[in-house]
Amino acid sequence: MSEKNKENRLRAFFSKFRKKRTLSDTKKEQIDSEDSKIVKSLNGTTLMVYFALVNKKEIGVRELQRALSLSSPSVAKYHLEKICKLGLAENRKGIYHLLKKANIPSLTSYILIGQNLIPRILFSAVFFTVLFAIYLIFFYTIWIKDSFFVILFGSLINVYLWFEVILRFKNKPI
Repeated sequence: MSEKNKENRLRAFFSKFRKKRTLSDTKKEQIDSEDSKIVKSLNGTTLMVYFALVNKKEIGVRELQRALSLSSPSVAKYHLEKICKLGLAENRKGIYHLLKKANIPSLTSYILIGQNLIPRILFSAVFFTVLFAIYLIFFYTIWIKDSFFVILFGSLINVYLWFEVILRFKNKPI
């Protein structure tokens, strides 16, 4: 077999696996660029306002101002209008309604409670710490090989979870 023939066969083989650009791919790229624009625009107070809107689905200016302790209703209105310009919400007679959720990967691991952004892993850390403490207080009575491993792995899991909680609090997006 000649070299040229081998080369052509290899090209034909790999062309089957090569991704072809379709119309849906260009739409996906446009959506991705819109999402990146939204992610860049949502920061600071605007992100907190957006998060409050996501949690309540619809909110008025005064209600938002009180919920987030903003300095004035005009500040709340400014940030709500900014969200409307991004196409995420709409104003219907003074009440702002959520139209769609933005794809913000950094926020999926947080919950908004009042004015505080809390990492979701905090709840897991508290749960496993309480479980481990209950085991140590009520079920750990004698020293055997099995209890050594339970204590070792329980301690390691708790250290890891609390380390993650501290990192998430330090690296909060807001």
